[in-house]
Amino acid sequence: MMPQEEIDFIPHTPSVLKQIFIRRGITPNKRFGQNFLIDQNILLSIPDIAGLTENDIVLEIGTGTGGLTRLLAARSRQVFTIEIDRKLFELSSDILKLYNNVIPINADILETKHELNPRITSLILNWLREHKQAAIKVVSNLPYNISTPVVINLLESDLPIDVMALMLQQEITERMTALPSTREYGILSVIIQLFSDVEIVKTLPPEVFWPRPEVHSAIVKISIRKEKYIGRITDYPFFKKVINAIFTSRRKTLVNSLGSFSVPGITREHLKQILKEMQLDERIRGEVLNLDQLISLSESIGKLKKHLS
Repeated sequence: MMPQEEIDFIPHTPSVLKQIFIRRGITPNKRFGQNFLIDQNILLSIPDIAGLTENDIVLEIGTGTGGLTRLLAARSRQVFTIEIDRKLFELSSDILKLYNNVIPINADILETKHELNPRITSLILNWLREHKQAAIKVVSNLPYNISTPVVINLLESDLPIDVMALMLQQEITERMTALPSTREYGILSVIIQLFSDVEIVKTLPPEVFWPRPEVHSAIVKISIRKEKYIGRITDYPFFKKVINAIFTSRRKTLVNSLGSFSVPGITREHLKQILKEMQLDERIRGEVLNLDQLISLSESIGKLKKHLS
């Protein structure tokens, strides 16, 4: 029978966590980015930040000990919760047996760095079709070591995501919200802002987690609104290649950074002409362009590429 302290907590204190982990043979795994939220006020605020209602469908990545999962289950219709660590999965599954609206999954959310696990996405999409649900929310204390590829892949996936409320490394959230001409502005900023409105809700000191991470964290709310920009992009993979070329050589001029971007037939003079038509100086760096300008630049290069092929 499960000890009562494994059932009663939201959240565990470090001392109780240590006792449970010793009993279960669990050691926090740095490889999986395991830092457990132990501040009750912060934990209780997360469903509110996500705007959860009793009709919502939730995807949680990183079940951990199940503390946040239980709050999500109490506030929503259905929770899919993913945990890669087998021992943590067994611990949280024992606790979550008390909830009939939670589906625990022992798996990696990522198939590769560039793809979500298709077994998980298929399961969720099939459930949504079967129950005639249109959208999901992602709510997670996301392991920091996978946060960037997970968020990007979620945005680019077929999952009908409405909102994401995530705990992330503060540095990552600052990159997500960064503006042109700042040090933090880059590929992540562009992709996040292409698909969504993003807001840093609150910053979190290391002591609200156990074990304490070496960095500060933040809760970010990502509200999806794909139609604002994505409809203007003819070829999204090509757009990504363009911004990769620009930000890989961010200190170079646009003409020089895009000169290394191999598009058959497109010369430096072509690029200079495109910039002139956009009323941009040919010496401009890509890191100063806003999202509208990056889309226009990519579309102009794409049209020229199609014309020359």
